[in-house]
Amino acid sequence: MESLKDIFKLIDEVKFGENVLIEYYRSFIPELTTLGLLYYAREKGLPVVIDDNFDALHVIQKHLEFVGIKEDFKDVFVIKTGGKREVGNVVTRIKFVSEPAIYIKNYEDTGRAIFSKLERSINIVLGLERLFAFVSSVSEFYALLLSIQSFLGNKRRKSFYLINKDVASSSEFNPLPELERVATTVIEATPTPTSGFFTFRKSTNLELLGKSIEVPVGVIGWR
Repeated sequence: MESLKDIFKLIDEVKFGENVLIEYYRSFIPELTTLGLLYYAREKGLPVVIDDNFDALHVIQKHLEFVGIKEDFKDVFVIKTGGKREVGNVVTRIKFVSEPAIYIKNYEDTGRAIFSKLERSINIVLGLERLFAFVSSVSEFYALLLSIQSFLGNKRRKSFYLINKDVASSSEFNPLPELERVATTVIEATPTPTSGFFTFRKSTNLELLGKSIEVPVGVIGWR
């Protein structure tokens, strides 16, 4: 089992400009991962930007409350798409429209404006699979994928895309194969009753490739 210090060392191995895809099954993995990344960023003095799609951050916050962790995310910059519950420091709200081309243009303009003001940051993307659920054609699918791909190599951020594997794979256009291709690091997260196993299926660091780590829920103050 890994300590919080050990986990921070692994996050250090992720380079700025990388896109990390974390695939999980129904569990508390999003809560565990989001909080771990938030603690890491605070330890390193890095700002955090969370893409909150369809109130995903609100769900995480409430789940944490039920297990005894009160987190207001007040020091987190939040880019909010859809939903009604504002959590954290919402710096911009992007109106969700069913036409992906319009949404993508709005997001890219907003995202680049925010990240251009930050020298280095941790970017956590929540609820991405829900955006792909609205895709209705191959052209829309690749437009959204190319938008995600366009941020690859942006050295102002380390990006972590948390995606529910069950929801994503049930979409008409399953984004997982293409997201795995675009990502520099792919981590499969498997839950146990008291921990999460994180296995590096793809990595720019050969020492991490194939490595599995166990993160006990206790390392983030879970009671």
